[in-house]
Amino acid sequence: YIKQFESFVRKIEFDKRRINDLEKRLDILESLEKSKNETMTEKILITGALGQIGTELTVRLSEIYGKENVIASGLDKWKEGITEAGYYERLDVTNFQAVTDVIKEHNITTVYHLASLLSGTSEKQPLFAWKLNLDPLIHLCELAKQGTLKKIFWPSSIAVFGKGIPKENVGQEVVLNPTTVYGISKMAGEKWCEYYFEKYGVDIR
Repeated sequence: YIKQFESFVRKIEFDKRRINDLEKRLDILESLEKSKNETMTEKILITGALGQIGTELTVRLSEIYGKENVIASGLDKWKEGITEAGYYERLDVTNFQAVTDVIKEHNITTVYHLASLLSGTSEKQPLFAWKLNLDPLIHLCELAKQGTLKKIFWPSSIAVFGKGIPKENVGQEVVLNPTTVYGISKMAGEKWCEYYFEKYGVDIR
């Protein structure tokens, strides 16, 4: 009986070790799954979110990623129903510290940068247009270069083509000839995006 009891005790101890080992493995798997989910979660900031494109884009991104993962921003004061996003930040994109603070506060991974001064107003305020249309873009590229952001989406414009461009079957390598301040700033923005991608591997689309 003593030998049977000793054998029984050893079996219990062995089973305890197996249980402890399984619990440790389960903890590791849960930790990996949590890390995976956190990595897959996009936290999105949309600048210029109250414009025509920004409004529609905010709705769609909120549907895809969930409202809680989308932060809209603009110059207007907050009011009920101002946006479909889960959060709204009143934000001047030329205030680089404020932009950086919002990105860090919300753990932003991706920025859709739509804020700009459009063509008609740019012609009246060319120097301000150049500053608004380019400086914030370069600031975001710098943040991505530093690893603070993962991705930037920035729209160019048909205004980059200008005169002398074929109206059909326009090639990817066609020479750009913008004739407006807005078009010139967008063309320069394209080159800055290309530079940061080629030089630093910044994911900007």
